[in-house]
Amino acid sequence: MKLKELHTKLYHHLDEQSKNWNSFIYAQEKGFYQGFEEIKVDGCRPTEKRFKDYDIKKYLSKNKTVLDIGCNCGFFSLYTSRFVKQVNGVEINPHLIAIANDTQEYMDIKNVKFHTSSFENFVSTENVDIILSFANDSTIDGNTKFNFTEYIEKILSLLAPEGLLIFESQALDNIPPTKFMPKLEFLKTKFSILENRKVFSEYPINIPERIFLILQKR
Repeated sequence: MKLKELHTKLYHHLDEQSKNWNSFIYAQEKGFYQGFEEIKVDGCRPTEKRFKDYDIKKYLSKNKTVLDIGCNCGFFSLYTSRFVKQVNGVEINPHLIAIANDTQEYMDIKNVKFHTSSFENFVSTENVDIILSFANDSTIDGNTKFNFTEYIEKILSLLAPEGLLIFESQALDNIPPTKFMPKLEFLKTKFSILENRKVFSEYPINIPERIFLILQKR
C-alpha cells in the first residue's frame, strides 16, 4: 500500500464517521485527534511529541504488555508498540478502529491488536503490565458509564501485580487546580505515585496543561 492510498482510506473513514457516528467527534474541526508524523497525518495532538513529552520510554521494555484505553485512531498505540511486547488498544468508535487497522497494516506492525469496545465491556483473559489512560476516565461524548471509582477498580483488575497505570487527567480536572484532589486521594489508596507532574496539552487550546501521573499498583 502506498502512503497516498493509506491517506485515501483514512479520510474515507473520517467521512464515514461524520455521516454515521452519532456521538461527539473529537477534533472534528481538524479531522484527526491524534497526529502521526511518520505517516504524514496532522492532528490536534501529535503522537511523537506527546510520547517525548510524557517521557515514558524508561518504563517500557520488550517483555511488557500494554493496554491503551480509548486509543482513538491508534497512532499512540502503534508508536508505543516498537518498545514493548504487545499492545491492545480499546476504542468504542468503529471508524477510529478502522483507521487504526489500516495504519497498522500499512506500517506492517504485528504486535498490536485493536478492539472495538467500550472499556466497560472489554474483557481480557490475561493481566497486563502497563495501562495507558489518557483523559479517558470520563468523556464528554457520554459513552463512558463508569464513575471514577468503578473505572479505577476495573483498571486494577486488569493490571498485573506491581503493574503501572500511566494516567493523564481530563482537561477540566485542572480548573480549578483543586478539582483533581478527590481523584488523587483515591488513587493514593490503590497505587504508589512514582511521578506527579504537568504535561502540555494541545487540545482543547484554552487548557494548556494536564496532570500526568505514573502510578504503580500496590
